[in-house]
Amino acid sequence: MSQPILELKGVHTSYGVIEVLKGISIKVEPKQIVTVIGANGAGKTTTLMTISGCVPIQKGEILFNGQPIHRTPAHQILKMGLAQSPEGRKIFPRLTVKENLEMGAFTRNDKAGIQQDIEKAYHLFPILKDRQKQLGGTLSGGEQQMLAIARALMSRPKMLLLDEPSLGLAPMIILKIFDAIQELNREGMSVLLVEQNARLALKIAHWGYVLETGTVTMSAAAQELLHDPRVQAAYLGE
Repeated sequence: MSQPILELKGVHTSYGVIEVLKGISIKVEPKQIVTVIGANGAGKTTTLMTISGCVPIQKGEILFNGQPIHRTPAHQILKMGLAQSPEGRKIFPRLTVKENLEMGAFTRNDKAGIQQDIEKAYHLFPILKDRQKQLGGTLSGGEQQMLAIARALMSRPKMLLLDEPSLGLAPMIILKIFDAIQELNREGMSVLLVEQNARLALKIAHWGYVLETGTVTMSAAAQELLHDPRVQAAYLGE
């Protein structure tokens, strides 16, 4: 069995006195899409923020490529090859599309490589090429989401953390974004996907976890979860 690219072992995270993650364990194998589904407030975003070093861990371990990263500063985690596209997109509204992409490459200084990766971003999301001189804040929600994912890719990560990429978007745009996630995965990108649209997430994922109030309550192959009556009743509206 190959070594997981990412592993959380008994991770506890708190905001002040409120414990949000209560000893969760999650694994992502190389070149897999793994999804975490659950209701609002289950701790999904906190899980990603803890992995990327933005929220401190209280107890447990996080390993990336076998290396412990739970005491590593966020910018170092990015340099190690773990990039996040955050919930709410958080692009730079007063910078152009191209400048946003360049900001995603702030840890790099290989100008030719950066230019190459900007072109790759335009190939993945052609609308960004048409909008490259437009200010980020003037883009539609779907275009901003594409930009947020493209910006995360500019650090040349080995793994991508995606937080609610479909939130508030039209169905056609959601499908485009999920097609792009699958294309990245086919090229070898490992993905940890937190997603409110459980059905869509489980359809494209290899493995899934169900998170309820900071605890992993189920873990199985994504197709199994998709057809599990408990998951269907709780998250798929069936």
